Amino acid sequence: MQENKQNNNISPLKKFGLAVWAYIKHARVELIVAAALLALDLISKALVAHNMFEGQSLQILPQFLYITYVKNTKAAFGSAFGLEKIMSDNAIRIVFLVITVLAVGVFCWLLYRCRKRHILMRVSIALIIAGAIGNFIDRLCLHYVRDFVEIVFFGCDVPLLGESFAIFNMADVGLTKVGDDDAKFTSAATLCGSAKADPEVEQVTVTIVKVEASESEMVFESDVEGYSLAEKATAQEIT
Repeated sequence: MQENKQNNNISPLKKFGLAVWAYIKHARVELIVAAALLALDLISKALVAHNMFEGQSLQILPQFLYITYVKNTKAAFGSAFGLEKIMSDNAIRIVFLVITVLAVGVFCWLLYRCRKRHILMRVSIALIIAGAIGNFIDRLCLHYVRDFVEIVFFGCDVPLLGESFAIFNMADVGLTKVGDDDAKFTSAATLCGSAKADPEVEQVTVTIVKVEASESEMVFESDVEGYSLAEKATAQEIT
């Protein structure tokens, strides 16, 4: 009883701080991976900006990989989603800064909510946050994002893409590659008894280990290629 009274006397801010600290101790892996990506992104950008001038290009792999330094005042891959027609570059920058803050807040909340989910999902969300923060720092401090990785399609003109992919940076790698991996994991997680995932995704074997049922919902605990996960579905969805 005394312990419950003490807990009730704790301020909401202190409760929040204790919850965050408890999560940080639990989430070492995803936080370390996110910090590593953020450090790699900022260090690689700094090295390129210090040693190259804007527009300079260095060949790494002939007709495939180049280091080309550009200053991107728009969003990912140089797109402003049509905003450049109605807004100035500075206004677009402010819009993207606000959107990034909101997105990072949402993904941080999502990361906390998924703290008991599989490590692959948590790392995926953490890398998205790190990638967003990396470009946010550039846009806030420099008013542009430093991009430098250019992939050329061996001199071929690819439909919708042209002769090369949009120039990007390491933060963009975290944002895009993680999205692809997370989609595969999500597809696997939603099977709950099916033998195969989407045909375009590698085959996933799902073994239902335990089923708990109540009037409103059924809880599945399954094993996906050695990964443990828990999924909830209503009785109507299952039938």
